[in-house]
Amino acid sequence: MQLDEKKESLPLIHPDQAIIASYGLARFYKVIEEECRNVSFVKDLNFKNIVGLGGLNLECFQDEVYRNIDEHSVEALANMVRALVTLYAGIPPEGLISWQDVYRHYILILLKPLVGNERTNFTVEIPETYQGFIGQVEHKYEMCRKYIKLLTDSDIYDIMKQFFIILVPNIVTPGSLLDTSASQECLILLMNFFIRLTEDIEEVLCLMRSREILRFNPTCFMKCLKSFTRLVIEDSVSPSQGWGTILGCINSDFMGGVAAESSIFCRAMIFSGCGFGVISEVFSEAASQCSSSLEAEQEMQGLPALYLSILEPILKGLASEVPEYQNLCNLLSSLSKLEGDMENQKRVRRVVWERMANYSNDLQLPGRVRVYALELMQSIVGRPIRSAFTEQQLNVLPWEGWDELHDTGERRVTSPSRGVSDYSDSSNRFTSTLVALRSSQIMAPVCPSLEITPDDLLDIGTAVSCFSKLCGAADTDSHLKALVTVLGEWEGLFVVGKDDKNSIEVTDTGNDWDNDDWNEGWESFQEVEPLNTESKGSSFSFHPLHDCWSELIQRHVALSLYGDVLQYLDLSLSKPNGILVDEDNARSLCEMVLGRDFLWAFKVMMLLPYGDLQLNCLKAVEEKLKQGGMTDRVGTDLDVLILMLYSGVISKIISGSLYDNSFSYICYLVGYFSRQCQEACLLRLARKETNSNEDERPSLIVFERILFPVFICELVKADQKMLAGFIITKYMHTNASLSLINIAEAGLWRFLEGQLNELHREDLDLETMFPGLVLKHAVSSLLGRLVDLIPSALSLLSAR
Repeated sequence: MQLDEKKESLPLIHPDQAIIASYGLARFYKVIEEECRNVSFVKDLNFKNIVGLGGLNLECFQDEVYRNIDEHSVEALANMVRALVTLYAGIPPEGLISWQDVYRHYILILLKPLVGNERTNFTVEIPETYQGFIGQVEHKYEMCRKYIKLLTDSDIYDIMKQFFIILVPNIVTPGSLLDTSASQECLILLMNFFIRLTEDIEEVLCLMRSREILRFNPTCFMKCLKSFTRLVIEDSVSPSQGWGTILGCINSDFMGGVAAESSIFCRAMIFSGCGFGVISEVFSEAASQCSSSLEAEQEMQGLPALYLSILEPILKGLASEVPEYQNLCNLLSSLSKLEGDMENQKRVRRVVWERMANYSNDLQLPGRVRVYALELMQSIVGRPIRSAFTEQQLNVLPWEGWDELHDTGERRVTSPSRGVSDYSDSSNRFTSTLVALRSSQIMAPVCPSLEITPDDLLDIGTAVSCFSKLCGAADTDSHLKALVTVLGEWEGLFVVGKDDKNSIEVTDTGNDWDNDDWNEGWESFQEVEPLNTESKGSSFSFHPLHDCWSELIQRHVALSLYGDVLQYLDLSLSKPNGILVDEDNARSLCEMVLGRDFLWAFKVMMLLPYGDLQLNCLKAVEEKLKQGGMTDRVGTDLDVLILMLYSGVISKIISGSLYDNSFSYICYLVGYFSRQCQEACLLRLARKETNSNEDERPSLIVFERILFPVFICELVKADQKMLAGFIITKYMHTNASLSLINIAEAGLWRFLEGQLNELHREDLDLETMFPGLVLKHAVSSLLGRLVDLIPSALSLLSAR
């Protein structure tokens, strides 16, 4: 220690009157002499910066003490500071530290390297590294453990909280860790050390040295830790869920006095993906230990209150710039499985469901937020829907055994007057609200002032009236696409089907009118009576919203969007109750399109089941062909061939003499595409390619594998076997000299057998191979018929 070795005199300091008055100058110098002797072993301590002849050197006192603190000197310096500070009566002057500040500074010196670079150089994915780090922290803690107990309560909280924080890897994020045994071992090691830290806090606080208000309940937190550790060891909680829980606790108001420890811990469990069973177990065990604490006044009122306290701030933040989508999904998914106390879980489910329902009905919220809440409720009841939100934002597991009518105490009231769309129960109310909100959002660019309400969707009549208003405002292609999307939304409310036992069954329709790849739609919205849309004396089953579709299709025709009309009609072929236009509207539509384009009129009518209208259009085609011959557009249109074969008018064309021009036209189409196929085959051979589908147009594959065999079968069926055989010899490039021999029928037989074997050997997946095919459902129907058409044709050939 540096004292009088230097020749310079001690600085002249005016006597401190407070010290002299209390102890006297002699006593003052005696204390200084004794303390100087006690700290004389501290090598670099300059005692002149501690005290002078007239009193303590307040300007340098703190810096000098802090600069010389280490594991050897900390106790001596703390005792020195305590002795010197006691010289002052009353409040010590500014700049004078306490003996507890010495211990606190020493502890912070030990912690400093742990919160620096060392934290960034380890990962729990390498267990040896992380276990070594925990060992370092434990060693540091042992060095300062006895000093921590001497600090004030507030300093104990702050220091211990730092130990908790530095133990959690700063690279750990929820979902970043694999559920491995090594990760589990590291987690258990961490939690055991957490338990030890918490036990020490509990020991200190039991002494109740001060009257500070407790802001941390170590007993409750320790009970949570012990229960959770046991669940991790038993594999009831996965390592990733465990790390997520620990991280959530540390990053929350942990030890901040804002919320109870059990609430913080259970909230972290919920957000990390834990299920209700383990959450309720931890909560109940903590409640049994904390019933007499401050927590009992607020947080420990039961799991329903806990869930609501966690849910409420998340809902308030949904309209903010950073909504907590994942946390909300995890909270709802935690209730998915029936586990733990069933009655308790039912109460929690009920309060959460009711809060979500009330939230979705809040008209003050933005429409997008209300839609999100309603779609979450759809996910809860297991009704997947197409959504503008991402899969992660709607990643909610359905609640097992949940019946919102029974479990919320509501009763269903049916009214025959409303038929299919009567939805008096809560399920149907929120469904209709969701559909109305989504529809309003879709139509906002078309007519911003028009709002679609649940009352507009009470029944088919109100829906048709509402849709008519929407159609009146649509005058562009994009507007019509929006209307198509709206009808897709409405299907879930009105589309039903019947099975063989006349039971009620909601179809898996979905809004796939503008996206044929979407097969998941609104499912089982309500139990309703079967919708009677069948005309008297007719076997046709119409789409419940066929009036809306008729008006929409007419709007498309007015804008010459014939291709879209064809696509919608083709898509309707795959749906039960799928006829989009009734006969009266079809007749008006036929007249409308015939006046614009005879070929498009023919195509449209071939997709509708009205024979008279089909024949009218066929006659129009026959007349046009007779008058103007065949243009390039007409002569290369594969859709015409598809629709002639699909609709069945091909049989009338082949067997009758009224449609000679149409028959010639069909033969021309068959010849044209046969030539295209042959040229593609030669090109493949030149390239030495074996895959017949590679670099080949989808239209040629469809023709070669489906349309051409169907056409040949139709010829055989119409007793045109020689013509069929002749076409096959031309298609197979049989030598002209052999044509004189009666080999045509043998070639025909071999061709049909080969096609049948091909069908049985290879499954032609139109959806995968030709995703852009407009008439894929008509073609798919033809492919299905081939299985019966070819054996039937072979049977006719053998019967000859």
